[in-house]
Amino acid sequence: MEIAAFILSLICVGLNAKGHILTWPFAIASSATYAWVFQDAKLFGDAALQLVFIALAIYAWVQWHRGQIVVEGQSTFSRVSIKHAMQCLFACIGLFLIITWILVTYTSSDVPYIDALLTAGSLIATYMSAHKWLENWIVWGLIDIAYVALYIYKDLYLTAILYSLFIALCVWGWQQWSRQMNLLKA
Repeated sequence: MEIAAFILSLICVGLNAKGHILTWPFAIASSATYAWVFQDAKLFGDAALQLVFIALAIYAWVQWHRGQIVVEGQSTFSRVSIKHAMQCLFACIGLFLIITWILVTYTSSDVPYIDALLTAGSLIATYMSAHKWLENWIVWGLIDIAYVALYIYKDLYLTAILYSLFIALCVWGWQQWSRQMNLLKA
């Protein structure tokens, strides 16, 4: 099951780096598969996160479809405003506190704080991606670095490799989206 989730996720992030709307169906499929994998690993925050990712992927798919300027299937992108960046930061802190309380109170997680932090950050990064804000790649890069360590700790080595690849894809995604933004300015 982890292999299928790995492949679907890699395709999803590759499509996202290219700004392709098919990112979102692959996000739904990879999230559903990883929900199962993470439940088995007792990463309850990550398992629940996958269910939220499915909802956010549907939201993003609609957002991209509704607002995209299509150039051979690709969307336009923008920078996040200071106001929206601050809202994302405060939302992340609030989500972290709520998720931490839930994980500590209701689960047997042995890593509730890091699970909560990465879950909250992932939700915000997905929201940023849905709005096509370039800075989502920075947030994802930081989260992916921490996830590599967590997945090694949880003996999810294939997933740790995937998240290592995601770090490289974050750099590539940043470059692709920046290039697309510069083309539209010209």
